[in-house]
Amino acid sequence: MESRFTVIAVNGSPHTGIGNTALLLEMLRQPLAENGCALDVVALCDHEIGYCTGCAHCLEKGQCWIPDDHRAIAERLLAANGIILASPVYFFHVTAQMKAFLDRSLALGHKPRPSWKPGLAVSVSAGQGETETADYLAKLLRVYGAFPVGRLTALATSPGEFLGREAVEARARDLARDLALAIREKRRYPVTDVDLRFYLFMENLVLRHKDTIMSSDYAHWEKHGLFRDFESYVQQRREKTSYDPEIRKAWIQELIARNKAKRERQEMRGAKGSAAAAPLQITTCRELLEMMPLAFDPTAAQGLEAVYQFDVSGKETLQAHLKISGEKCTYHEGPAAAPGVVIRTPGEVWLAIAAGELDGQQAFMSGKYSVEGDLALLLKLKFLFPAAQRQK
Repeated sequence: MESRFTVIAVNGSPHTGIGNTALLLEMLRQPLAENGCALDVVALCDHEIGYCTGCAHCLEKGQCWIPDDHRAIAERLLAANGIILASPVYFFHVTAQMKAFLDRSLALGHKPRPSWKPGLAVSVSAGQGETETADYLAKLLRVYGAFPVGRLTALATSPGEFLGREAVEARARDLARDLALAIREKRRYPVTDVDLRFYLFMENLVLRHKDTIMSSDYAHWEKHGLFRDFESYVQQRREKTSYDPEIRKAWIQELIARNKAKRERQEMRGAKGSAAAAPLQITTCRELLEMMPLAFDPTAAQGLEAVYQFDVSGKETLQAHLKISGEKCTYHEGPAAAPGVVIRTPGEVWLAIAAGELDGQQAFMSGKYSVEGDLALLLKLKFLFPAAQRQK
């Protein structure tokens, strides 16, 4: 497959081409190529990267004053379709070469990029620290406008002596495909609390120093509208739902009522014994509704006067209603004169709810059936008819 996209990998190992980090990156090359992505590895040990002096010149002016190779490499990362940060573990952290490169990227870290390209974090250790190091590198991907698709880690001491090499190679292939797919389809992963904490911290920091050392950072945030809200930063929006707040109110009222009558219901159910718990063998909604009075729990209906009307559609069409009065329940064919609640449902949906194969409240929220009238009555159903469910 022709390579249409470029993935830049920064290798912080001082062992150019022969170290385990380089070998891990090579495991990614072929599967990336097969998915239309060319891998370009930048070995930091072949470049001159000076240490960060902590002068904050880059925050104020927008770029570092040190004339070395850092700027050119950083620009390649910003221009790439995907990026990889890779380092072996040296004394529980990234190498000095990688740390120097990341430290020099401070100005980019204060300027969230609008690209949100996919990236990978790669790390290998002799037996301790590679997962923490990979997590650190994954976090630093955002400096270059990327988010982590995953982390490739391994244990190895001598070059190529990977523990479970076959598993490592399989993981590399999977991650390479995931990275390429995210690049080709411009996929995003869900935002996390790490993104939120970074945004809140950095927003506050830039605003507090906008007139001094972070004037360039402030201009960047203003230009890209990042101060508007967190959603503007992550470029993902909250989905609107049809949630009805009355459902929550009715649910709370029902919780309170159930708690109040808990002991009485337990005593009554204990007296009924196994008969109340016997499964109802039903095959149609008509049978179900006709038998529901047998499963009626009067202790859950103290003081309740209500009429439930069912409009059943689909393969089976039926209109019937249940009347609850004086702690008794009766079945009636046809529509009710003044129902308290009307449940309009396909027959198979209501049978699945009765069988315990489908959660009634979730089915309602997802639109599998509709309700008109008092929602509190809907929530009472499973407590009024605890034995109405038949075994799967």
